[in-house]
Amino acid sequence: MIDGHGDDRYRYDELVQMNFSTTIYQHADHSALKEYLMDHFDVIGHYPESQPRQLEKLIAHQLGISPECVMVTNGSTEAIYIIAQLFRHSCSIIPQPTYSEYADACRLNRHVLTFESNDDVTELPKDRVYWVCNPNNPSGNVLKKGFVDYVVRRSPRYTFVIDQSYGVFTKEPLLEARDMQGLPNVILLHSLSRKYSVPGLRLGYITAHPSTILLLRALRHPWSVPALSIEAGKFLIQQGRPAIDDLNAYLIETQRLRSELRKINGIRVFETKTNYMLCELSDSTAEALKKYLVHEHGMLIRDCYNFYGLSKGHFRISAQQAEENDALVAAIRQFVEEEQQKNA
Repeated sequence: MIDGHGDDRYRYDELVQMNFSTTIYQHADHSALKEYLMDHFDVIGHYPESQPRQLEKLIAHQLGISPECVMVTNGSTEAIYIIAQLFRHSCSIIPQPTYSEYADACRLNRHVLTFESNDDVTELPKDRVYWVCNPNNPSGNVLKKGFVDYVVRRSPRYTFVIDQSYGVFTKEPLLEARDMQGLPNVILLHSLSRKYSVPGLRLGYITAHPSTILLLRALRHPWSVPALSIEAGKFLIQQGRPAIDDLNAYLIETQRLRSELRKINGIRVFETKTNYMLCELSDSTAEALKKYLVHEHGMLIRDCYNFYGLSKGHFRISAQQAEENDALVAAIRQFVEEEQQKNA
């Protein structure tokens, strides 16, 4: 795992008061979940299911698919590494910039890697694995559902790992698990952690053809999902509400934030279809901005230095509440103006 993921507030003790570094919405109401888990806290005194089949059945029922098409994982990260292990020594194509764990997992499992650039492998094997983050992290762009569906169905020899973990942050239509379960060349990744803003519980799941799920189950460690996380997942699927009550309003606020940031000279703000956006400083580094925001304003952003193909000036932020967003814009404007004065 590459050091430098988002939400590294543990590095800054109590300095961080506003967290824009993670895609997770920071104002979710977890009171009902906390009450439920306190009532079921005794599960920590027993081993969980070696494979969380009860939770998988609940997810399958919600999606309208067979439980044999679902595998719950310890976050989407466990899913990525198990899939990379299943296709060990394969050729993997990972369009960049994107989530770094795909490449890390593939390197660990000795894949031939190409990032679709001129200095990569020129002749690719006929059997390939394509890793697609949709919506993409860190850019926030979304590939059209029809285009992805067309490519997948027209290319049965290739395997497509399509990570839709960030799909809860967009209104754009994405592939549906019930439409893909009959295709053996498609593996979809999903995140309960992001949907319910519970990343500390590490809850993700895979949907795929039953034959693929069977192979993946054989590679996972028993008891990889803790008992308390399974219990939380069951509650959230049956009774929980998504962390973002009004996604339309939230995305409107995201676009307002983007519009305000674009008014600052010296910053490029990329288009987004999600709650997060990629930005680039022209006169300084994201590392310097991050340090300034933490120590001067108690704000945390995501420095994107470790995304392949991005510069030291790139950073990512996710929208929070309006007053926090306004404070962030003011702080960034102050930093940029001070940097421009230094360089004048």
